[in-house]
Amino acid sequence: QPSVPAAAADAMAQAARAALAALAAVDAAGLTGAEQADCLRALEAAEAMHTAARARVLAAFHAGSGFQDDGHGPAKSWLAWQTRVTRTAAATAMAWMRRLSAHPAIAGALARGELSPSWARAVCGWTDLLPEGHRGDADAILLAAAGDGADLADLAALAEEMRRRAARPDRDGDDGFTDRSLTLDVTFGQSGKLDGDLTPQCTAALSAVLDALGKPAGPGDLRTVRQRRHDALEEACRRLIAAGCCPARAGQPTQIQ
Repeated sequence: QPSVPAAAADAMAQAARAALAALAAVDAAGLTGAEQADCLRALEAAEAMHTAARARVLAAFHAGSGFQDDGHGPAKSWLAWQTRVTRTAAATAMAWMRRLSAHPAIAGALARGELSPSWARAVCGWTDLLPEGHRGDADAILLAAAGDGADLADLAALAEEMRRRAARPDRDGDDGFTDRSLTLDVTFGQSGKLDGDLTPQCTAALSAVLDALGKPAGPGDLRTVRQRRHDALEEACRRLIAAGCCPARAGQPTQIQ
Protein backbone atom coordinates (compact mmCIF):
# COMPACT_ATOMS: atom_id res chain seq x y z
CA GLN A 1 0.00 0.00 0.00
CA PRO A 2 1.27 3.53 -0.71
CA SER A 3 2.65 5.38 2.28
CA VAL A 4 0.62 8.22 3.78
CA PRO A 5 2.35 11.48 4.80
CA ALA A 6 2.35 12.11 8.53
CA ALA A 7 0.10 15.17 8.27
CA ALA A 8 -2.44 13.29 6.15
CA ALA A 9 -2.38 10.33 8.53
CA ASP A 10 -3.04 12.64 11.49
CA ALA A 11 -5.89 14.34 9.63
CA MET A 12 -7.46 10.99 8.81
CA ALA A 13 -7.16 9.86 12.42
CA GLN A 14 -8.86 13.05 13.59
CA ALA A 15 -11.63 12.59 11.01
CA ALA A 16 -12.18 9.00 12.14
CA ARG A 17 -12.46 10.11 15.77
CA ALA A 18 -14.93 12.85 14.82
CA ALA A 19 -17.08 10.41 12.84
CA LEU A 20 -17.15 7.88 15.67
CA ALA A 21 -17.91 10.61 18.20
CA ALA A 22 -20.86 11.73 16.10
CA LEU A 23 -22.10 8.18 15.76
CA ALA A 24 -21.77 7.58 19.51
CA ALA A 25 -23.97 10.63 20.14
CA VAL A 26 -26.66 9.78 17.59
CA ASP A 27 -30.20 9.04 18.77
CA ALA A 28 -30.06 5.30 18.09
CA ALA A 29 -33.65 4.78 19.24
CA GLY A 30 -34.77 7.23 16.55
CA LEU A 31 -33.28 5.12 13.77
CA THR A 32 -35.23 2.50 11.89
CA GLY A 33 -34.34 -1.16 12.34
CA ALA A 34 -32.66 -1.16 8.93
CA GLU A 35 -30.62 1.92 9.83
CA GLN A 36 -29.57 0.37 13.14
CA ALA A 37 -28.52 -2.79 11.29
CA ASP A 38 -26.47 -0.73 8.83
CA CYS A 39 -24.75 1.04 11.74
CA LEU A 40 -23.89 -2.24 13.43
CA ARG A 41 -22.45 -3.68 10.24
CA ALA A 42 -20.45 -0.52 9.63
CA LEU A 43 -19.16 -0.47 13.22
CA GLU A 44 -17.98 -4.06 12.94
CA ALA A 45 -16.12 -3.16 9.74
CA ALA A 46 -14.66 -0.13 11.52
CA GLU A 47 -13.42 -2.33 14.36
CA ALA A 48 -11.73 -4.60 11.83
CA MET A 49 -10.04 -1.61 10.20
CA HIS A 50 -9.02 -0.28 13.59
CA THR A 51 -7.42 -3.62 14.47
CA ALA A 52 -5.42 -3.63 11.24
CA ALA A 53 -4.38 0.02 11.56
CA ARG A 54 -3.30 -0.36 15.18
CA ALA A 55 -1.26 -3.46 14.38
CA ARG A 56 0.44 -1.70 11.46
CA VAL A 57 1.35 1.40 13.47
CA LEU A 58 2.33 -0.64 16.52
CA ALA A 59 4.65 -2.80 14.40
CA ALA A 60 6.49 0.28 13.16
CA PHE A 61 6.52 1.80 16.67
CA HIS A 62 7.91 -1.44 18.13
CA ALA A 63 10.52 -1.89 15.39
CA GLY A 64 11.71 1.69 15.75
CA SER A 65 11.71 1.58 19.57
CA GLY A 66 9.48 4.65 19.61
CA PHE A 67 8.67 4.01 23.24
CA GLN A 68 12.21 5.07 24.16
CA ASP A 69 11.33 8.70 23.43
CA ASP A 70 9.16 8.63 26.54
CA GLY A 71 11.80 6.85 28.57
CA HIS A 72 9.57 3.85 28.96
CA GLY A 73 9.53 0.39 27.43
CA PRO A 74 9.00 -2.13 26.07
CA ALA A 75 6.07 -1.38 23.76
CA LYS A 76 3.57 -3.38 25.82
CA SER A 77 4.37 -1.43 28.98
CA TRP A 78 4.26 1.83 27.03
CA LEU A 79 0.78 0.97 25.74
CA ALA A 80 -0.51 0.27 29.24
CA TRP A 81 1.03 3.52 30.49
CA GLN A 82 0.33 5.95 27.65
CA THR A 83 -2.98 4.65 26.27
CA ARG A 84 -4.34 3.76 29.72
CA VAL A 85 -5.32 0.17 28.97
CA THR A 86 -4.85 -2.90 31.13
CA ARG A 87 -1.78 -5.05 30.68
CA THR A 88 -4.03 -7.74 29.22
CA ALA A 89 -5.34 -5.30 26.61
CA ALA A 90 -1.77 -4.20 25.83
CA ALA A 91 -0.71 -7.84 25.45
CA THR A 92 -3.69 -8.41 23.13
CA ALA A 93 -2.60 -5.48 20.95
CA MET A 94 0.93 -6.89 20.77
CA ALA A 95 -0.47 -10.29 19.87
CA TRP A 96 -2.43 -8.73 16.99
CA MET A 97 0.74 -7.00 15.82
CA ARG A 98 2.61 -10.30 15.66
CA ARG A 99 -0.36 -12.19 14.23
CA LEU A 100 -1.01 -9.82 11.34
CA SER A 101 2.69 -9.48 10.57
CA ALA A 102 2.69 -13.22 9.96
CA HIS A 103 -0.62 -13.18 8.04
CA PRO A 104 -0.54 -10.28 5.55
CA ALA A 105 -3.60 -11.53 3.65
CA ILE A 106 -5.65 -11.50 6.86
CA ALA A 107 -4.30 -8.03 7.66
CA GLY A 108 -5.47 -6.84 4.26
CA ALA A 109 -8.94 -8.29 4.74
CA LEU A 110 -9.24 -6.54 8.10
CA ALA A 111 -8.01 -3.26 6.63
CA ARG A 112 -10.76 -3.48 4.01
CA GLY A 113 -13.39 -4.34 6.61
CA GLU A 114 -14.08 -7.68 4.94
CA LEU A 115 -13.45 -9.88 7.98
CA SER A 116 -14.25 -9.41 11.65
CA PRO A 117 -11.41 -9.53 14.19
CA SER A 118 -12.90 -12.59 15.87
CA TRP A 119 -13.05 -14.51 12.59
CA ALA A 120 -9.56 -13.28 11.67
CA ARG A 121 -8.16 -14.59 14.93
CA ALA A 122 -9.80 -17.97 14.35
CA VAL A 123 -8.46 -18.23 10.79
CA CYS A 124 -4.93 -17.32 11.89
CA GLY A 125 -5.11 -19.89 14.67
CA TRP A 126 -6.08 -22.61 12.20
CA THR A 127 -3.49 -21.81 9.55
CA ASP A 128 -0.75 -21.45 12.17
CA LEU A 129 -1.08 -25.22 12.63
CA LEU A 130 0.08 -25.78 9.06
CA PRO A 131 3.70 -25.88 7.85
CA GLU A 132 4.92 -22.33 7.29
CA GLY A 133 5.09 -22.68 3.53
CA HIS A 134 1.38 -23.48 3.32
CA ARG A 135 0.00 -20.75 5.59
CA GLY A 136 -0.25 -17.96 3.02
CA ASP A 137 -2.18 -20.13 0.56
CA ALA A 138 -4.40 -21.44 3.36
CA ASP A 139 -5.21 -17.89 4.46
CA ALA A 140 -6.17 -17.00 0.88
CA ILE A 141 -8.38 -20.09 0.53
CA LEU A 142 -10.22 -19.42 3.79
CA LEU A 143 -10.68 -15.74 2.95
CA ALA A 144 -12.13 -16.66 -0.42
CA ALA A 145 -14.51 -19.13 1.22
CA ALA A 146 -15.60 -16.50 3.75
CA GLY A 147 -16.20 -14.06 0.90
CA ASP A 148 -18.39 -16.66 -0.80
CA GLY A 149 -20.61 -16.89 2.27
CA ALA A 150 -19.09 -19.75 4.28
CA ASP A 151 -19.83 -19.55 7.99
CA LEU A 152 -17.30 -20.14 10.76
CA ALA A 153 -18.15 -23.85 11.06
CA ASP A 154 -17.58 -24.28 7.32
CA LEU A 155 -14.23 -22.51 7.57
CA ALA A 156 -13.22 -24.68 10.52
CA ALA A 157 -14.02 -27.83 8.56
CA LEU A 158 -12.07 -26.55 5.53
CA ALA A 159 -9.10 -25.65 7.73
CA GLU A 160 -9.14 -29.10 9.31
CA GLU A 161 -9.15 -30.72 5.87
CA MET A 162 -6.16 -28.60 4.81
CA ARG A 163 -4.38 -29.56 8.00
CA ARG A 164 -4.92 -33.26 7.35
CA ARG A 165 -3.54 -32.90 3.84
CA ALA A 166 -0.62 -30.56 4.47
CA ALA A 167 0.58 -30.91 8.05
CA ARG A 168 3.68 -32.99 8.67
CA PRO A 169 3.83 -35.43 11.57
CA ASP A 170 4.72 -33.66 14.81
CA ARG A 171 8.22 -34.84 15.69
CA ASP A 172 9.24 -32.22 18.22
CA GLY A 173 6.62 -33.16 20.80
CA ASP A 174 5.96 -29.49 21.56
CA ASP A 175 2.20 -29.55 20.78
CA GLY A 176 1.88 -25.81 21.48
CA PHE A 177 3.69 -26.10 24.81
CA THR A 178 6.03 -23.17 24.25
CA ASP A 179 3.13 -20.84 23.31
CA ARG A 180 1.12 -21.58 26.43
CA SER A 181 0.09 -18.60 28.55
CA LEU A 182 -2.44 -17.51 31.13
CA THR A 183 -3.10 -13.99 32.38
CA LEU A 184 -5.30 -13.02 35.33
CA ASP A 185 -5.90 -9.28 35.70
CA VAL A 186 -7.46 -8.10 38.97
CA THR A 187 -9.84 -5.22 38.25
CA PHE A 188 -12.15 -2.94 40.24
CA GLY A 189 -13.67 -4.52 43.33
CA GLN A 190 -11.26 -7.47 43.09
CA SER A 191 -13.07 -8.82 40.05
CA GLY A 192 -10.87 -10.45 37.47
CA LYS A 193 -10.31 -10.89 33.75
CA LEU A 194 -8.89 -14.25 32.61
CA ASP A 195 -7.23 -14.74 29.24
CA GLY A 196 -5.02 -17.53 27.99
CA ASP A 197 -3.70 -19.81 25.28
CA LEU A 198 -3.94 -23.41 26.47
CA THR A 199 -2.23 -26.54 25.26
CA PRO A 200 -4.50 -29.38 24.10
CA GLN A 201 -3.74 -31.28 27.32
CA CYS A 202 -4.67 -28.32 29.52
CA THR A 203 -7.77 -27.67 27.41
CA ALA A 204 -8.90 -31.27 27.81
CA ALA A 205 -8.31 -31.24 31.57
CA LEU A 206 -10.09 -27.92 32.10
CA SER A 207 -12.99 -28.94 29.85
CA ALA A 208 -13.46 -32.13 31.85
CA VAL A 209 -13.57 -30.17 35.11
CA LEU A 210 -15.95 -27.52 33.79
CA ASP A 211 -18.25 -30.13 32.25
CA ALA A 212 -18.36 -32.11 35.50
CA LEU A 213 -18.94 -29.15 37.84
CA GLY A 214 -20.84 -26.88 35.48
CA LYS A 215 -23.99 -28.93 35.01
CA PRO A 216 -27.37 -27.34 35.85
CA ALA A 217 -28.22 -27.86 39.51
CA GLY A 218 -31.85 -28.60 38.71
CA PRO A 219 -35.00 -27.17 37.10
CA GLY A 220 -34.65 -23.98 39.14
CA ASP A 221 -31.10 -23.30 38.00
CA LEU A 222 -31.46 -20.22 35.78
CA ARG A 223 -27.74 -19.59 35.29
CA THR A 224 -26.44 -19.26 31.75
CA VAL A 225 -23.85 -21.71 30.43
CA ARG A 226 -21.14 -19.06 30.84
CA GLN A 227 -22.21 -18.42 34.43
CA ARG A 228 -22.21 -22.14 35.24
CA ARG A 229 -18.71 -22.53 33.80
CA HIS A 230 -17.49 -19.59 35.88
CA ASP A 231 -18.98 -21.12 39.02
CA ALA A 232 -17.49 -24.49 38.10
CA LEU A 233 -14.00 -22.97 37.91
CA GLU A 234 -14.45 -21.36 41.34
CA GLU A 235 -15.77 -24.61 42.81
CA ALA A 236 -12.83 -26.57 41.36
CA CYS A 237 -10.34 -24.16 42.94
CA ARG A 238 -12.12 -24.32 46.30
CA ARG A 239 -12.11 -28.11 46.25
CA LEU A 240 -8.44 -28.23 45.31
CA ILE A 241 -7.48 -25.92 48.17
CA ALA A 242 -9.77 -27.65 50.68
CA ALA A 243 -8.23 -31.01 49.77
CA GLY A 244 -4.78 -29.72 50.73
CA CYS A 245 -3.37 -30.45 47.28
CA CYS A 246 -1.74 -27.03 46.85
CA PRO A 247 1.80 -26.39 48.13
CA ALA A 248 2.14 -24.22 51.21
CA ARG A 249 3.06 -20.55 50.86
CA ALA A 250 5.51 -18.97 53.32
CA GLY A 251 5.08 -22.01 55.55
CA GLN A 252 1.31 -21.62 55.70
CA PRO A 253 -1.40 -23.68 53.96
CA THR A 254 -2.79 -22.12 50.79
CA GLN A 255 -6.05 -20.37 51.58
CA ILE A 256 -8.61 -18.03 50.01
CA GLN A 257 -9.15 -14.62 51.53
